[in-house]
Amino acid sequence: MRTTSRIRWWGTAGIAVAVISVAACGSSSKTSSSNSNKGKTLKLGAVFSLTGAGGVYGPQQQQAVKLAEETTNASGGVDGANLSIQVVDDASNQTQAAQQTQTLIQQNQVTALLGPTLSNSAVAAHPIADNLKTPMLAVSTTGLNIVGTCPYPCTYIFRDSLGEATAIPTNIKTYVASANPKPKTGVLLYPNDDKFSVDGATAVKQTVTDPAVGIQLLDTIQFSKSDADLTQFVNQGVSKHPDVIFITSLGGIPAKIMTAARQQGFTGQFLGGNGFNSAAVSKQAANFGKGAQSASAWYLGNDFASNAEFVKAFKAKYGTDPDQFAAQAYTGVLILVDAAKRAKLTYTDLPGDRQKLRTAMESTNIQTPLGPFQFTSTHDVHQTIWVIAMDGQGGFTLVTSVKPS
Repeated sequence: MRTTSRIRWWGTAGIAVAVISVAACGSSSKTSSSNSNKGKTLKLGAVFSLTGAGGVYGPQQQQAVKLAEETTNASGGVDGANLSIQVVDDASNQTQAAQQTQTLIQQNQVTALLGPTLSNSAVAAHPIADNLKTPMLAVSTTGLNIVGTCPYPCTYIFRDSLGEATAIPTNIKTYVASANPKPKTGVLLYPNDDKFSVDGATAVKQTVTDPAVGIQLLDTIQFSKSDADLTQFVNQGVSKHPDVIFITSLGGIPAKIMTAARQQGFTGQFLGGNGFNSAAVSKQAANFGKGAQSASAWYLGNDFASNAEFVKAFKAKYGTDPDQFAAQAYTGVLILVDAAKRAKLTYTDLPGDRQKLRTAMESTNIQTPLGPFQFTSTHDVHQTIWVIAMDGQGGFTLVTSVKPS
């Protein structure tokens, strides 16, 4: 483990804040403890990639959502109302994600949704939810233009997942600040047919030109996410003898690159984004990935109550530790439940309830497994960033934490 010092992340977006009391692992709102909504049901939907390229993330998201549903109902529901969350598999397919989003809203009459898992699917699903004026909370989509500067109004779209435009620069700058000697050269590898990967690559290219970073990109190597054998691409990168290999990709690709690079004699540093932050990826990389560093929305070892209780409950139910994607999905349910309690839903006027929920979400201020959580004025995250490194055994160690301004 390198430094445990804390540095400041200076965001530019404004913060929407409401002062409300916080509980250790859930809702912060002070609402009536009566069962005024007894017999009613708050219906939510979740569009996750349980199979396909996002299948290393989606199953954990589903587990976390079901745990949050069970925990909420066991503690009285949503002021008496039963919480029901329907999870569907979009198979990591953009068209399917869009169709399922529309079905959940129009046929299943959900009040709000979580997802999709992948940014590539979100660009098709989110505009539909926004057009139908239904809140949709992105719990793992970290690409560009998911919230804020979208190509459509995105008034009803929120995100509790740390965007690559923030995560990657934070990670690179943290590494450069602590490295001795300072890295001077790097190569970038990424698939050019995936939005998440391309957006991450854009963040790398922009960050390395910062005078405070000063890393020269010796090569930018593109391939397809469907390429089974990446050896030739990795060999091309390693042959440049870089100090750093940047990887922006999802699924098993980062682990494949790390393994091949080490086998070809690369001894430098791996730096990446959210694609690193799954235990499945860390396990696949094993010792070849030891020290690979990324910035995360969450860290397993945080011992504050709202995380410790979540980790304990998840492990008790499923027999394994959660990962970042589970933590963000669980947090997503906490956010929606908290907003629903404060929104005074009617359970009879669905369009009106969707609007009330959206408005209440903007003033979220709760304790979560991610730490204290709020939204910025553009519905993006305002939270601590946890810089982590693969431990070579399928887990991660904490490098440092970066506080929001």
